[in-house]
Amino acid sequence: MSELAQEITKLGVGSVICLVLLWVIYKSEKREAAKDQRIQMLENKLTESYDERIAAADSIAESNVGLRGALDALTAEIRARLK
Repeated sequence: MSELAQEITKLGVGSVICLVLLWVIYKSEKREAAKDQRIQMLENKLTESYDERIAAADSIAESNVGLRGALDALTAEIRARLK
């Protein structure tokens, strides 16, 4: 019998159960850490997407202001030619 098996048999059933529970908790914590990383990645993507949408909306607003100015100038020019 290997040394590890001998040590486990010396510990008794209760200690073996504790070791199994500790192993299960360890694995569960690793899964939780992986989930936390995925959640953080998704939050980062959401924030980036939100920032990109705000930048696009700002760009559209600026171009609307520019278009209004051009339309006003065109209207003034047409009115001047019609007089």
